[in-house]
Amino acid sequence: MKKIILSLSAMLLLLSGCFNLNEKTEQEKAQEGTTPVQDYVGQGYSFVDGDKSAERVKKHEEEIKQEAINYMKTKYKTDVKVNNVVPARNGAVVIVESEAPIQFTTSVIVKFLLNKKDEIGIGTSNEGEVEQAIVGGLYAKAYEAEFHHLNEFAEKLAEKYNLVGYTEEALDKTLPFGYQGKYYFVTLGFIDYMSVYNSYLTNPEISAKELRALFSKDDSTGEKMTIAMRFFIKGDKLPEQEVVDNIATDFLQEPNLPKASYPITIYKNFIVNRVGLPNGENIDAEISIK
Repeated sequence: MKKIILSLSAMLLLLSGCFNLNEKTEQEKAQEGTTPVQDYVGQGYSFVDGDKSAERVKKHEEEIKQEAINYMKTKYKTDVKVNNVVPARNGAVVIVESEAPIQFTTSVIVKFLLNKKDEIGIGTSNEGEVEQAIVGGLYAKAYEAEFHHLNEFAEKLAEKYNLVGYTEEALDKTLPFGYQGKYYFVTLGFIDYMSVYNSYLTNPEISAKELRALFSKDDSTGEKMTIAMRFFIKGDKLPEQEVVDNIATDFLQEPNLPKASYPITIYKNFIVNRVGLPNGENIDAEISIK
């Protein structure tokens, strides 16, 4: 649970910023607002000082996109498509998605060169972020049937308890958190799965059977793997603790789910636009499936 809190806190810190209160633009108004999760598609999503580099980013957008694509292909042997280019301090954050041979979403940072405002530097990424995303995608490939069942089960829980999840567009454009679904994301310390990660870099087409064997070697019980379940209540008031406790019980009784720790959180139904995340007010529970 600690690694999830740290990763989300880091993202919130990165995205936080101040806005001019005079003559607000529509973008600034969107940044300061909130939106029900079922209506959130990335409106107002922004990074610190992005307004200062927005014009240059727009002018060099195609170059920035290509640099992000090249970075992922060169360093991680992975083809990606660009879902979003978001102006940031002296550059842009490019949200990219891999669809094959594994699926995940992550981000690449492309900065402008100092004293050369019309030239971009090479792509970079936050330490461990892409590696975590890759291992999460490999876990989903290795246990495809179990994750398919998780998606169906989470949808049934949402209907049963009157809950909702992120839209597909929000997942693609604002949440570069690795392998994820409408109601969850996979998080882990990739250093715990080095045989899995290195095998992928050696052979990106590695089979699901081979991956299962490697995951079993690195983490036979799934104790190092976390699948964070995130639901939002349809109304504006959090339910009683009993609801999330009942969901935890349902998880424990459900067979054929991926092995992992499952922190389960229910948030109020709104997203802080500029960060693409809830404001943190929630009820939660946690279980482990081995």
